[in-house]
Amino acid sequence: MKNALTAVVGSVALVWTSLVGFAVAQAVPGAPGAPPGSALPLHVEGAQLKDSTGKTVILRGVNHHGFVDVPDGAWDPPGKPLFSGIGHWDPPVVKGTLDEYRKSGFNVVRFHSVIDWWKNNPQTYKDPWRSVQYPQPYRQMMKDTVQWGGERGLYVIFDFFAMKNTDGKQSGQESLPWPPYNRYPDVVANQAAFIELWQSVAQELGGCPNVLFELYNEPHGDKKAEAEWFAFCQSALTAMRPCTTNVVIVQWDYMCWVNLDYPPPQGAASTLDWVERHPLKGDNLVYGTHLYRNSGGGGPGSVHRTNPSLVNLWEAADVRQGLELARFPHILRDLQKPVLVTEMGAFVKTQGDDLSHELDWFKNTLAVLNAWNIGYTDWAWQSDEHLDHGALHQGRPNQAGRVFLDAVKASP
Repeated sequence: MKNALTAVVGSVALVWTSLVGFAVAQAVPGAPGAPPGSALPLHVEGAQLKDSTGKTVILRGVNHHGFVDVPDGAWDPPGKPLFSGIGHWDPPVVKGTLDEYRKSGFNVVRFHSVIDWWKNNPQTYKDPWRSVQYPQPYRQMMKDTVQWGGERGLYVIFDFFAMKNTDGKQSGQESLPWPPYNRYPDVVANQAAFIELWQSVAQELGGCPNVLFELYNEPHGDKKAEAEWFAFCQSALTAMRPCTTNVVIVQWDYMCWVNLDYPPPQGAASTLDWVERHPLKGDNLVYGTHLYRNSGGGGPGSVHRTNPSLVNLWEAADVRQGLELARFPHILRDLQKPVLVTEMGAFVKTQGDDLSHELDWFKNTLAVLNAWNIGYTDWAWQSDEHLDHGALHQGRPNQAGRVFLDAVKASP
């Protein structure tokens, strides 16, 4: 994730009018024995995800980030100020938001989570502005949200992002979630402790047919950290499989990027080569990555050049070449493994020509992913007053949000 997430509070004169005012309804297939519109269990066949009827499913949807801010997920009611959902658990609001996601054509929503909250399952929340006693604990609120999504034909990606949330501020992202990489050994003492946490997640949520498990958001580091990470992945898969056969998503590094002036393999890059470098044993595995042109600091984007100075690119031919060099076609066609872009978005806080380039990059990248039948989730279907890559403005899709809705509508 390319933004620090913080529970922003206080008096905010921004009105949340609706999630998507001009959503396009989309029929959702049912199955015998399941409520109409329910999401069916997924499994991997080659480079494709298929449901229990054998239908190919391409996941296209959004990120909702609120579960790192507060245990209730921070769901703002329609017509209420931005951030008004923080500290409130209101099932009709959650269900209504999920309904809007589905009407907009989305079939997946991704949730970041706080490791400490899953571990200790709090029923209270306190920050400098509020003290909350919920009617049910964190895990039940999460499980209810997952189940309500499934009833509406939505798949849910559950991942761990932050170690803790203290006084309304999540602790940020660690390289890896165990010492010496993390700052909170009281939350995760070692790899074995993190495996145990994932076992508990698999036991509690694994019975929901619509949930996918993403082991950690943007694990990264040196060669030693990489080796540790994939050793953990294999051990975690082994530990989780007696509890659930649900799809597990594995990722390495922040995102895929290449420099067209010094392309791989001669030049440094962050590609999908790790998929082949670390073969994992097990079924129902999906390989995740992120794509951003500009993360807000002007750093290297998913495809860029260095001469005469750093330029993050946006034109269709460059985007396609960058994704080819990042090995997307190789993983899909040669290795026959599924790829999912679990975060991507346009940096809407920029201005002028660079905003136009952001939007062009976003449109062109989504077009390539559609052509290659690769799923994706937008970071994030939240307000641009809050997040640098937010796809909404005062409750309605901004320019980036409209580009994303057009791509979803155009997808196979």
